[in-house]
Amino acid sequence: MKKTILIAAAAALMGLAAQPAMAEVDGAKVFSKKCKMCHAIDRKKVGPAVKDMNTDTAVLKTTITEGRKSMPKFGSKLSEEEIDAVVSYLASQHQD
Repeated sequence: MKKTILIAAAAALMGLAAQPAMAEVDGAKVFSKKCKMCHAIDRKKVGPAVKDMNTDTAVLKTTITEGRKSMPKFGSKLSEEEIDAVVSYLASQHQD
């Protein structure tokens, strides 16, 4: 009986160890779902175009998290990982 329990426990632990790492958040997908309705890459919509945004990542993160002027706060709507992914995506759009 003890041997069966040990084998089952070992198999369970091996199964946990074999789990793939959590997938990285795709900033482009988050942008498309949450930001695209107000922001375009190359033109102004309701909000400024991405190409015209401040490129300072700290400013972008604060703006997304806390909101600014007519932009709502997304700190409670997006996880920190999602916000970081969107900031990385926005920064990548300025590297042309």
